[in-house]
Amino acid sequence: MRISIIGAGNMGAAIATAVSNAGYETEVYDSVEEKMTTLCQKDERIKALSSVEMASSSDAIIIAVKPQVLPSLYSMLREVETKLWISIAAGVPLSVLEDHLGSGNVVRFMPNIAAKSGKSVTAIAAGENVSTESRDLAFSIASSFGSAYFLPESLFPAFIGISGSGIAFYFEMMHQMAMAGVKEGIPYPEALRIASDTAESAAALQKETGMNAIELETKVCSAAGTTIEGVKALQDRGFASAVINAVESAARKSVELEEKARYGER
Repeated sequence: MRISIIGAGNMGAAIATAVSNAGYETEVYDSVEEKMTTLCQKDERIKALSSVEMASSSDAIIIAVKPQVLPSLYSMLREVETKLWISIAAGVPLSVLEDHLGSGNVVRFMPNIAAKSGKSVTAIAAGENVSTESRDLAFSIASSFGSAYFLPESLFPAFIGISGSGIAFYFEMMHQMAMAGVKEGIPYPEALRIASDTAESAAALQKETGMNAIELETKVCSAAGTTIEGVKALQDRGFASAVINAVESAARKSVELEEKARYGER
């Protein structure tokens, strides 16, 4: 099965590598030839395309360019034939993509930066006319670089808040935990590794047990112990409100961007 990727930047390159590793015949095009050359040298299974038009007849074409670049590509992309369009452009809704691509076979991906390590969390929204076969293909592609979830497009802003942008909130938490470790005497590099491993262990335990996060938290909190003292300090400083506000702010910004894209203000 032939997959073409338009855009060989950080995300496009990560997706191309994952799709190639999954066994798909993978091709890539980028207007900056150096990016294509570098990617294809790292993975000789990935072929470079000389133009956007060369992607025609692919089983799926993944548009992996920045949202502001899309308008300059629409006229070329509209002339290309494919069974399925997949866009990772943040803030560009299905209705806009369908209109400019002249196709109803359009799917949106919302991955996060962890695609580079094969650990992305990706939301998938499919247009009304996308077949079950194409939905399955989209899910398979998204799963090649991490976990994937089908969501109504209306929930993309919420997903961005807790994952697409939310991954940065975890980085901020890890950094602050590490800095606290520094204050208590642990050098920053080691403290950061400890904070990172702790985040990974928390996620692994929740997935393995399937327990609600608050249930696991209460299991760690011994009566009159160290953990409940720390949890109280988080609550006293408005931790819950700060997290909810961060997610709401990211989601709200996403809605604003989609409204601008919908009405042509890119």
